[in-house]
Amino acid sequence: MRPTLPSCNARALAQSGATLLQLPRIIASRRLSSSALCGSPSTSLHLATSRNPLSAVPCRTRTFASSAIVCSQPSANGAEWKLAKVPNRGAVEVSGRDTVKLLQGLVSNDVKALASATEPHAPALVYAGFMNPQGRMLADVFIHRQAPLQDGSPRWLLDIDSRTLPSLLAFIKKFKLRSKVKLSDVSDEYSVVQAWSSAASPPSSTLTEQLSLDPRCPTIGYRGVVSHEALTKLREQTASVEDEEYTIHRILQGIAEGALDVPEAASLPLENNLDYMHGVDFRKGCYVGQELTARTHHTGVVRKRIVPLQFYLPGTPAPDTLHVDRAAKFQLPTHLAEVRSKPVAAASAAAKPARGKAAGKFTSGIYNLGLACLRLEQVQRWTDASNPTSEDGLEMSVLSADGETTLLVKPHIPKWWPEPPQPADNDPQE
Repeated sequence: MRPTLPSCNARALAQSGATLLQLPRIIASRRLSSSALCGSPSTSLHLATSRNPLSAVPCRTRTFASSAIVCSQPSANGAEWKLAKVPNRGAVEVSGRDTVKLLQGLVSNDVKALASATEPHAPALVYAGFMNPQGRMLADVFIHRQAPLQDGSPRWLLDIDSRTLPSLLAFIKKFKLRSKVKLSDVSDEYSVVQAWSSAASPPSSTLTEQLSLDPRCPTIGYRGVVSHEALTKLREQTASVEDEEYTIHRILQGIAEGALDVPEAASLPLENNLDYMHGVDFRKGCYVGQELTARTHHTGVVRKRIVPLQFYLPGTPAPDTLHVDRAAKFQLPTHLAEVRSKPVAAASAAAKPARGKAAGKFTSGIYNLGLACLRLEQVQRWTDASNPTSEDGLEMSVLSADGETTLLVKPHIPKWWPEPPQPADNDPQE
């Protein structure tokens, strides 16, 4: 039979000054007796010494003749998870007896369901939108459930764009009236962070304790509003990256966020994909802007939506896949620049090229990537101008910020969308 080294008593080893790397030599040269070194076979080895970085790693007994002790190394999963502060986000603390009632009547998702969730792994946040009475979006918001106050009153943190925070606070106060609710801007005390991974490895327990699964799409990651102390601990467990890395990750998923993608009172929640991103509960009842949102959903007529797009220069083939090109040198379009489309056949004709018709508006971008609210009928007809595949195909373009460069546009339909877009048969132009 192959000899098996029994599990070892940590106190005896610590008293002997042994470290993990010294253990095989000690056993061979000093021939420490089992009575002095070893405890019961079920005892695990935990070396409590500060002289070796591996000394705090738990070890198990193994029956391999070549190596009697095999230690489990610290998981590398943390390094596979990236962590970034979300740019241009602020935090508002909402607390008091009437907090749930107030928020339930103002946002598109079901806050009561979040408040009543008591399961150990129940979601700790919801994604939603604030609308004006006409059903136009004012802002997107994450509502994070927090520990209640000492008197048992609920306490929540709103994760919203810092550029619209003052106007949104004024909007909420219009409906607060005499409600027992306190609103406080706590942006200086907290940071909004996002964690994600391109690998299939699970997140660390520290990450899941501090952050919650982002419901917007399967690959967007985890999100949270954390204190400065908690942020330091999270950075120890993950690969901390610059803010722009999250922007790139978000645009690659086709996720609209913040004041640029959701300009105040300019778009409908379904045009910003709130229905696809689990940001609307169509059964919760009345809230500000609910009537138009429900009617749009039940009629099924959504003519345009936010989609990710890629810019490329005329004379070059359209990119096959959506990816970031950090070497891109051209200027991006200005905010809400008009994206236009025209038939590929007309573009190649000898006649003076037509200006084309409006396809939508550019909202935000970085490097060669962007987001735009485009007409779905035209997105489905997009064709690479250098390799037309349909006589009915369209090419899309937009002017750069300097007004001198025409950028070609390739739109993409995100893979996580729950269903193919179904634009209306008759798509009127603006």
